[in-house]
Amino acid sequence: MTNKIPKRFTESDKQIKKMQLAFEFGDAIEKGLKSEALENGLSPTAQLRKILNLPADAPVKPRLSITLSDEDLKILAQRYNIEPNDRAFMRLNISREIENYYPDK
Repeated sequence: MTNKIPKRFTESDKQIKKMQLAFEFGDAIEKGLKSEALENGLSPTAQLRKILNLPADAPVKPRLSITLSDEDLKILAQRYNIEPNDRAFMRLNISREIENYYPDK
């Protein structure tokens, strides 16, 4: 009997062979890197790859996210006069509030 490895496991072999390295730089370098990445429309990781002359994925529009506790949801629901579990209107109202915070952008 031959033990055949399922394709889903062999496909992940490529990922397993990659090495992830984490770095801790001083505040000035970290701020500079993030600022330059933002100016170039890149993620900080893509900016590192650019600095190292390595190929990087094409830039994508980054999404911002926020984690809201039940208490946060209650506060915002009251502010927006909506139900705390109404995700669509919660997202819409938060987006509008942030957009109004940056009116010239």
